Amino acid sequence: MSEELNEITETSDIPVKVVKKSRVFKVLLIAFAVLAIAGAGIAYYFYDAIYGSKLNGLTEDLLLQIPSKTDLNGITALLEQKGLLKDKTGFLWVASLMKYKGKSGQYRVPKNTKSHHALVAVLRREQVPVKLTFNNFRLKDQLAGHVSKYIEADSLSILSAMNSTDLLDKYGFTAENALTMYIPNSYLIHWDTDAEEFVARMYAEYKKFWNKERLELAKKQNLSQIEVYILASIVDAETTFDPEKPRVSGVYLNRLRTVGWKLEADPTVVFAGGDFTVRRVTNDLLAINSPYNTYMYPGLPPGPIRMASVSALEAVLKAEEHDYWFFCAKPPVEGQPAQHAFAKTGAQHGANARAYRQWLNSQKIYK
Repeated sequence: MSEELNEITETSDIPVKVVKKSRVFKVLLIAFAVLAIAGAGIAYYFYDAIYGSKLNGLTEDLLLQIPSKTDLNGITALLEQKGLLKDKTGFLWVASLMKYKGKSGQYRVPKNTKSHHALVAVLRREQVPVKLTFNNFRLKDQLAGHVSKYIEADSLSILSAMNSTDLLDKYGFTAENALTMYIPNSYLIHWDTDAEEFVARMYAEYKKFWNKERLELAKKQNLSQIEVYILASIVDAETTFDPEKPRVSGVYLNRLRTVGWKLEADPTVVFAGGDFTVRRVTNDLLAINSPYNTYMYPGLPPGPIRMASVSALEAVLKAEEHDYWFFCAKPPVEGQPAQHAFAKTGAQHGANARAYRQWLNSQKIYK
């Protein structure tokens, strides 16, 4: 009995405050542990929303074209349409964190892109350019239609910009010679380029092409840049055989420099007639009253009859100096490119022309 009283007495000696503090510490420790676990869970949730695999897997790279004036909601809808987003809300949240509001253009989304963060990072980069190549078009509307397949602007807006009086005046061209601004080549250009930006870019490339060396060569030929292009377009229409282009250029330059001698270039008459399938120039074509009929009007026509190739431009600038005044097509030889017979006198040319007409007749080609 006395031992039990002693135990009670010893226990009662522990202060009440110490007991309460111990309990509070345990409660706080437990609460802290709970909060830490909850915090870790929340942190993981947000980390996963940003960096976790939240996109539908791509089996190959996706080339994404975002039209001009598309806001973030529109871009999100486009990504959904492409089947890329699993979590639209999560993407919008991550985009806001990364201060991405949307940007037009063409972007390549790699097939290993899995997170919202990675996707937004791709869309914030410089866009992937388009490789635009053009050559051999006869008319501006053909060029406009071709270009519209590579950039956002449609063919009508491109053609309108190409014919814009304000832009032509600004760059020093007319509606007739506007095509001389376009140098056939391959260009890297942004997909979201609009029509006026396209024309401005082509003028910049035109200025690059006409460097100091080429300007000096044009001056030596007593031709402007536009005149070089117009003549080159005729040379291109005459022959596709590059080695003889400098000689053809020399013939036309001989005629241009001789008072009273018209250019008399068959392709200009064909252009005036509007039927580009014609292979034989007839008297009816020669009678067409058009400034493009160089049998009727002296000098160069007011504009190019097609887009001139770089090889033809160089051929005019570096034309062969010779005494040839005439040329006509030769009867073709199997396995060889089409070529021409050149002559210094009318008699020689007449013989060459008769040989070619006989071949045309033998092939029953009458127009």
